[in-house]
Amino acid sequence: MLLVAGGCSSPNASYVTRERLDCGLVVSLDGIGGYNWGPRWLRSGLDEAGLKSAIVIYDWSKGPTGLFVGDLVAKERNLAAANDLARMVVNYEAAMPGRPVTLIGHSGGAAVVAWALELMPEGSHVDQAILLAPALAPDYDLSPALRAVRKRMYVMYSHADVGLMAAGTAVFGTMDRQHSVSAGFVGFSIPDGAQDKSQYLKVRQVPWTVSLLKTGHLGGHMGWTSTRFARDFIAPILAGSTDPGEPLAIVKPADKTPVPATEPRSRTSQGVSR
Repeated sequence: MLLVAGGCSSPNASYVTRERLDCGLVVSLDGIGGYNWGPRWLRSGLDEAGLKSAIVIYDWSKGPTGLFVGDLVAKERNLAAANDLARMVVNYEAAMPGRPVTLIGHSGGAAVVAWALELMPEGSHVDQAILLAPALAPDYDLSPALRAVRKRMYVMYSHADVGLMAAGTAVFGTMDRQHSVSAGFVGFSIPDGAQDKSQYLKVRQVPWTVSLLKTGHLGGHMGWTSTRFARDFIAPILAGSTDPGEPLAIVKPADKTPVPATEPRSRTSQGVSR
């Protein structure tokens, strides 16, 4: 990756240029299979919205050769990819201090984003992380990843994503190897044994609702990465003009202790099968 100084005002046809890198960095990860259709649609939408930052598609999977199960079970290789992504962010921050960094992961790629955040050294941060239909168990502890998030982590999920984020992960497993519905179907809850519950104050969860039809998102798995949704919903988040979603944790006024914003869903109600 070329990291050089430049101005932010010049329009550029490509997505990684000196000017764009000087404005910030957005890294987008696809789900299992490595087709990267979603990140390309998302990149186009962010560009249509006028985003000036560099937009990098990080390809972590084995590729579109029918090896999607391999992407699910290859934990060591996936962690190595996450470590490489973490190094990319650290190197960018060293070359371009003070520029905003956002990681966006869709489905299996959301797990790689979470692991990359966990692996970032102390003192290194991204400004925001966006997990689109994350293929992680609903009670996966996000607090180690959240330590590396300066502002917000947005989690977007859909009850309409039954085929992949409910039935699919129940049969084939989530990226953290749980056979259950995923957070991409029901969102995350704060596990009782979370390392640092205060970190969950950074999380906003965005469930799919009919109000998102105006962005062209029909509730399915790929709606989160469509060009129109990226332009109309994700780009304003990156611009800092919106802060959508529901808090996952709130602070009790009496003792300032973070507590779940709502009662945790039972595993029975989630349909979780361990």
